[in-house]
Amino acid sequence: MRVTEVALATSIPPAMRRPGPGGEDAGPAWRAACAASWPAPGWRVLTINPAEEIGTLADLPPGVTAIPAQPGVAETFGRPGTWVSDALAQVVATRAPVVGIVNADIRLDLDAARRAALLDRARTRIIACNRMDVGHAGQDSGPFYRYGYDLVLMPRACAQRIDMRGFALGVPWWDYWILLDALLQGMPVEVVQCAGVRHLAHQAAWQRPAWLAALRSMMAHLAPRRAALSRLGMGIIAEATADLLAAVAAAPEEGYPLPDLAETAGTRFGIEVVRLAERNAWTLE
Repeated sequence: MRVTEVALATSIPPAMRRPGPGGEDAGPAWRAACAASWPAPGWRVLTINPAEEIGTLADLPPGVTAIPAQPGVAETFGRPGTWVSDALAQVVATRAPVVGIVNADIRLDLDAARRAALLDRARTRIIACNRMDVGHAGQDSGPFYRYGYDLVLMPRACAQRIDMRGFALGVPWWDYWILLDALLQGMPVEVVQCAGVRHLAHQAAWQRPAWLAALRSMMAHLAPRRAALSRLGMGIIAEATADLLAAVAAAPEEGYPLPDLAETAGTRFGIEVVRLAERNAWTLE
């Protein structure tokens, strides 16, 4: 039996809807193609789902195992889901030297050489991959999406140190906080653009309450580490925006117009996190 070198966590939804080029629903086929693309020799995948969803995952391909998730996401964000801390704990428990997260709507068109290149770098640092957006399953190329990380790989030891309490898969900000927490702790981070990390483009399912709740969670983590943020050299705008967001997150009951202010400031702070992460960026052809 081959040793597991990489253990990936995800959370496959019970159903997936995506627009097809002829107006048909391409979601079921894309969901199946994504799941089939993740496993490879040495790569193991765990899908962590709420207990009530496990029965919908009977058609999993070899190499993908379903595990019940810890409760609480629905109560916090208004939708069933999986805590990122739970997902990371599950892959850490496999004892694979490299662990990570892949979003459930990402197809990994990675040959052995690309997987080996990512694995080699992820043995010593956190690797965050931008996705390539495509309009249909057969499209060979498309634009990269800079403002999100749909495949994240890291040494198992790093995953054990990162504090992901309060973040959930499928809810914004978890990918930004993984990188920012790592950088605050002095861990090396790299951003990679790889054409083999593909995403079937669709209309954003943006839910403002969940977005703001996750942002408040991030700022609650960040507030006591304000001095460490200054040492990253993000600049005066990023630091001032972080201070504003921390103040808003600490008093959400103050009401209008704080949610609007948090949305604007949060978006700008996210851009600053991307700029920071991209100080070490490369392309995997």
